[in-house]
Amino acid sequence: VFPGGFLLFAAINTITGGDSDKVTLPAPWQLIALVLATVLVVAGLTSVPAHLGGRRPVTATL
Repeated sequence: VFPGGFLLFAAINTITGGDSDKVTLPAPWQLIALVLATVLVVAGLTSVPAHLGGRRPVTATL
């Protein structure tokens, strides 16, 4: 998924005849940081409901 967005942006820029000198592409470290931040945010947001749901008895949940 990660290289797909970058390639899509580059392809659209090429097809539309955009001036590549004016286009500012993100640095590779920024893209890697974005992927890592996304993973951490998703893990954090899913851990809270999982922790709260795990505190209830299984019989009450079923």
